[in-house]
Amino acid sequence: MYNQSQTPNQTKMMNQTAYKPQPIIRENIVDVTRDYDAFSFLKGNRPVDEKHVRKLVESMKQEYLQRPIDVNENFEIIDGQHRFTAIKELGLPLFYIVRKGWSMKQVQVANSNNKGWTIADVIDSQCELGNIEYKRIKKFSEKYKISHQFSYSLLNPAMDGTRIKKGLFEVGDIEIADKTAKYIKHISKIVNFNCFRRPFVHAFRKLAENKNFDFDIFVKKLEYQSDRLKPCIDVKSQIELIEEIYNYRNQNKVNLRINSK
Repeated sequence: MYNQSQTPNQTKMMNQTAYKPQPIIRENIVDVTRDYDAFSFLKGNRPVDEKHVRKLVESMKQEYLQRPIDVNENFEIIDGQHRFTAIKELGLPLFYIVRKGWSMKQVQVANSNNKGWTIADVIDSQCELGNIEYKRIKKFSEKYKISHQFSYSLLNPAMDGTRIKKGLFEVGDIEIADKTAKYIKHISKIVNFNCFRRPFVHAFRKLAENKNFDFDIFVKKLEYQSDRLKPCIDVKSQIELIEEIYNYRNQNKVNLRINSK
């Protein structure tokens, strides 16, 4: 357990790092200070989760593991915001490493494969940094009251999570995305299951681009066979089921799988 009554000399002996009342800049070397006011949060970094801070505070009261935070030469925190907040609250020595030249760009590249950063964290971060493409994701989510995940899937299904985490997202066909969201919202009022499932959403995203598909006709067919529409395990199966419902009692069958690949 860490003893808050330790003297600076005792801290020095335990950590082999001299206690410094003011932070200094020595690149890639662990230093220590209690001048918390010299540090600030980097604009665009994840917001601090108070629940996580509370867990860290309780853990540090039991044992302070003195893990350094990462900062740039302006003492903006790159990694360790939650630890910093807990350390400051407890008045413990703050161990830190200076990474010169690091900005939010490097932080997001470093965290692109880090499970600690969710897609929602990245979107919030990019919005704070003024990225218009990510602001459009949030606006779309709010407009249709759907998750960020389905929003960016509809706005650009070709974008994978890695590129999104790196800040490289670009909105595709907004008209098709709007049309698809409206389709699914309408169908949600007819069926008794959650329509916002990946295969279901992606199936209708493809159908929204398909000139052979008339949504009004499909809705009319659903009026007397809504129980046939079920969520499928993949997009191909979902489109095949939609096609069966769409062609019910039709003499001239319409192939919805064409241009839906």
